[in-house]
Amino acid sequence: MKAFALFATTADVGIEAWGRDHRQLLRNAVRGLNALLFGEPPPSRGRTEGRRFRYRGDSWENVLVNLLTEALDQTYSRQRRIAALRIRRAAKCSLDVELRLAPWPCRPRAEVKSATYHGLKIIRRPSGLKYVKIVLDV
Repeated sequence: MKAFALFATTADVGIEAWGRDHRQLLRNAVRGLNALLFGEPPPSRGRTEGRRFRYRGDSWENVLVNLLTEALDQTYSRQRRIAALRIRRAAKCSLDVELRLAPWPCRPRAEVKSATYHGLKIIRRPSGLKYVKIVLDV
């Protein structure tokens, strides 16, 4: 199964992500963001630090935007990337996750300002997979 893909728009860039459920979809969207920012770095072998992130939204789209916003904040404010997500709970548009943070493997390739709601809709494909296309403001 394809996990994610990057795409370009006129002035921005985006991530397409797929998953069997919301947990996998969120993980793959974060993997796509990391690929955009840092390429495909090898898994972190050194120490990572944990940070708990909890969010309850009015939709899974809202949860996704807030998770990617947290990832961007960690990237640009703390020079950390999300090396892994340990999802404790993902149900009813709420997320409780431990972010495993690692130092940058290199400087970010792009300056991403924010994850946007432009045309954002998580859908279920006929195959049963969840799919999202999210535009990032660069």
